[in-house]
Amino acid sequence: PPARPKAPRLRPGRAHRQAALKALPQAQHLLADEVLRGGVPAVRQAVENMNEKAAAEGMPKIKVQPLVSLAEKMAPRLKAAEWRDRAEAAVSGIEEIDLRDIRSVVAAAENAARDEESRALADQLRAGLAARADSEHRKWLDELAATIADGRTVRALRLSSRPPKAGAPLPVDMAAKLAEAASASLTAEVTSDRWATVLDAVAFSPVRSQVVTEGIPAKPSDELLTAVKKLASRTPEIAKLFGIEPP
Repeated sequence: PPARPKAPRLRPGRAHRQAALKALPQAQHLLADEVLRGGVPAVRQAVENMNEKAAAEGMPKIKVQPLVSLAEKMAPRLKAAEWRDRAEAAVSGIEEIDLRDIRSVVAAAENAARDEESRALADQLRAGLAARADSEHRKWLDELAATIADGRTVRALRLSSRPPKAGAPLPVDMAAKLAEAASASLTAEVTSDRWATVLDAVAFSPVRSQVVTEGIPAKPSDELLTAVKKLASRTPEIAKLFGIEPP
């Protein structure tokens, strides 16, 4: 079956950001743009760069602190407006937008949601994220079970390492089937290339400690030995079979 399409990334509007800029005097717009790009540190760095250029041209330097102080005053309001644009876009696309983007907006809410409306929006976003994560997790488990049943072991191992809900354990029976399939794929008869591919998938899966190889190639290739050494810290028992001491 074809792989599931990638979720679209978050594409926020600019309505609240533009409103926040419009509320500032025109003379402060360039400074505000710098704050939005990189915060107060970006303002400080920009002024220092301008002063270096001024010194080289024999021009008077700009006083840093007044501009930095002004940037510090406007930053919370600008960042809150920027977050509001992102949050509204995340809520409107809660069913399809990449979960990583939604999580980043939720994580920023603690500092950016400063008024009642923004806090309500943050609560709505948290609830939507929880529901979406539960739905994606059920789909992930269904896809993983089907992949294991189809005998696509490497794909199943790689899929198992990317749960939608971070830290969610595999069901015990599913983990046992996956570990058994992986173990059966690591035999003395398997080519070095295939052995390295399966090993790489095992090393980043949640069942790596349950995998017991059924044999190793009699003459492993240099590429396989390099892979075993590289992954020794994640699969120490397998590394020892090749005479490689894990770190």
